[in-house]
Amino acid sequence: MIKFFRHIRQSLIMENKTSKYLKYALGEIFLVVIGILIALQINNWNEKRKLKVEEKELIANLSLSFERKLNELENKNAGRTKNLNGINRLREIISNQDSTVTETEMFGFLQDMFIWFAVNEEFSIIDMLYSSGKINLISNDSLKAKLISWPDFMEEMLEEQRVVQDLVVNKLNPLISNYISSANLSNSFEQKMGTTIVESPFPNDFEGLLKDRAFESLIAQKYIYLNTNIEDSKTLIAEAKSILELIDRELEK
Repeated sequence: MIKFFRHIRQSLIMENKTSKYLKYALGEIFLVVIGILIALQINNWNEKRKLKVEEKELIANLSLSFERKLNELENKNAGRTKNLNGINRLREIISNQDSTVTETEMFGFLQDMFIWFAVNEEFSIIDMLYSSGKINLISNDSLKAKLISWPDFMEEMLEEQRVVQDLVVNKLNPLISNYISSANLSNSFEQKMGTTIVESPFPNDFEGLLKDRAFESLIAQKYIYLNTNIEDSKTLIAEAKSILELIDRELEK
């Protein structure tokens, strides 16, 4: 009987020890799990902080890029508008057979005929946003939506720009060169810059140019395409300003 009670006592002692060990083991596991969860939370917090810093840097770069693009768009539109005024003046001269226009004035009008006021088609920061997937760093949904839409607005403007370029390079400039020496046009510009010039031996035939029906037709076409180009650029300018406003709000946070 005594042996039986001793056996019972030893069993209870062993069970008590096992229970203590089990509680200790469970406590250790609990602490390890809690430690892992805390570490994961800290890691997630650090990752979010890094992404936020990267987003801020990206938005700051977007601000600089869109400021430059906005200035470029506005400057090109100013040049296009000046060219439209010059085309109108040339059409008046042709229509009224105005012979009072001076050679200097004609050179001024014609120099702009050789230009298509091209906005740079490359916009590296937008290309980078798509190629790298960093567009997903932008947390502001309104800003992200406008950045996604930007290439479509840009392409619409560029289509007209390419039409103007083709007209100028392949049609208008060769026609003008039949009547007016490109060297003389260049000299007119160089004189304004105070540069030494070499006179061309070929005379300018302003009268012949102004009486050429193809010239009148081509400058009228350029007027139409430039006007469309201006309107498309105005849409881009408005979009660029809207994007910059959203960027400024993000940078102020």
